[in-house]
Amino acid sequence: MRFIALIWISLSLTNTALAQDKKEIKATSNFKADISYLASDQLEGRLSGSIGEKKSSMYVADIFKQYNLTPKGDSGTYLQGFSIVKLRISQSNAYFHWMESNHLMRSFRPKTGDFYPLAQSCNKDSLNEVGVFQAGFGIYAPDLNHNDYKDTNGIRGKVFVIKIGSPDGGKAHGKFTPYEGLNYKVDLAVKMGARGVVFVLADSGYEAPKGMLDRNVKPRSIPVVFAAKEAQSLLRAEVITFQVNILQINETAHNVIGYINNKKAKTIIIGAHQDHLGYNEYGGSRDPKSGAIHNGADDNASGVAMILELMRNIKKDKKLKKYNYLFIAFSGEEQGLLGSDYFVKHPTINMDQVAYMLNFDMVGRLDSFKKTLMIYGVGTSPIWKPAVASLKTDTTQIRIKTTESGTGASDHTKFYYDSIPVLHFFTGQHTDYHKPSDDEFRINYHGMYLVYDVTMQMIKAANKNKEFLFTPTKSEDSERMTFKVKLGIMPDYAFDGPGVRADGTNPGEPADKAGIKKGDVIIKIGDYTISSMMDYMGVLGKFNKGETTTVIVKRNGEEITLTLTF
Repeated sequence: MRFIALIWISLSLTNTALAQDKKEIKATSNFKADISYLASDQLEGRLSGSIGEKKSSMYVADIFKQYNLTPKGDSGTYLQGFSIVKLRISQSNAYFHWMESNHLMRSFRPKTGDFYPLAQSCNKDSLNEVGVFQAGFGIYAPDLNHNDYKDTNGIRGKVFVIKIGSPDGGKAHGKFTPYEGLNYKVDLAVKMGARGVVFVLADSGYEAPKGMLDRNVKPRSIPVVFAAKEAQSLLRAEVITFQVNILQINETAHNVIGYINNKKAKTIIIGAHQDHLGYNEYGGSRDPKSGAIHNGADDNASGVAMILELMRNIKKDKKLKKYNYLFIAFSGEEQGLLGSDYFVKHPTINMDQVAYMLNFDMVGRLDSFKKTLMIYGVGTSPIWKPAVASLKTDTTQIRIKTTESGTGASDHTKFYYDSIPVLHFFTGQHTDYHKPSDDEFRINYHGMYLVYDVTMQMIKAANKNKEFLFTPTKSEDSERMTFKVKLGIMPDYAFDGPGVRADGTNPGEPADKAGIKKGDVIIKIGDYTISSMMDYMGVLGKFNKGETTTVIVKRNGEEITLTLTF
């Protein structure tokens, strides 16, 4: 009898192993099919808003449809569209005339490059014989006893002529360095009432601004140009006439959203970004000189393949029907979490009913020797650490490394700042990251199955809870900042106004202690005006730890002054 029992146990273990092998074979076959298409050359790197991204969107939507998921995009479809800037082009029919103080009329010829609009300029505007205010360097720096706006009487509505640079004369790391940026100068000019801005180069110690209309620089409300010639004459100008004519081309990017409606009270969101770098049209490549396709097999075809496989199995697992599930393939992640930001601000389900969000970004390159899977965000809810502790990894020897923080450079961050518990799964950095060499043949499919297995265990463990409490965490990103001080906010990269809007604050850090709230727009720290993310980062380098100053935020249209201690 004992011998028969041993045979029975041996057969049972063998059958279990065979069943597990079949499960892995099926999953890895799906992973390979999905990644082979998503990371193929025909999708041309899935740049947000491109034809390749649309092909990727339709591929995911077709699989959602195949498994009878409910569409949760726009107008009964799986696609949720949002607009991104693709390109800004200066048109050739611009003109520029001015009159000096001696009534001598001067002009630039069109199409010669004598003047050109800058990225800060509005798209279209014409100024006809507008009076001039000579604004010097356009700097207000009371800490340095310098003010180019001492006399502001009668300057509103005029064209401000502003010199590139500062009184430092091009000195490296000079005391005026934070005030030399074009964003700062234009935003201060707008605040002072400028009708337009003309920059001139009066000091050879500085370089002329480039005429490239950077799509990531937000256009201001007034025309802004650089006069490449006749600086001394323009510094004597009294009346200026000029026109800018910029063509802005927008593209529509797409989130792909499918819903398993089990008609339950709580919904679990499972997401991954589908977009990548294309041919590096928008930048971001670690091999920027290459014009090759960046296929992004690990980043992040692997994440999309993971959520599709999770969807296939959650759909048929009767033990998981106590919750609804929303699957999202985001776009715009590489341009600043644009798709997840748009979804959180334009949700297609009731976000109050969301239990938690799982995010997968680069889960295809598990190291075969270290076998380390990183799970970020375990501090965002009390449910996570017991769930991690319950994982059965003895047979696979996969090693789990966790961090508390719910923030990071991926889409889970937007949900964290909406007070939703999150986890982010990541198999690690590698030399092919953001290079054309991130191709399908490098994917570790067995490693992906191990990640899949861990995820299913995590879902089953988490779903035993009746409550999904959210707990804020300390930001680990802020600890890696190289500035002398940190504020402790999650900036809203999609914000399209002057200043920096906080999408949330990190507990115990200066912003939180000062009383900055989610949605506040930071417009000034101390004496420094904040008009853009670059200004914000530059200003952080001006303060020391322990220093106390003021911060001005816009909250519901009202300017509020708070006391801030770094």
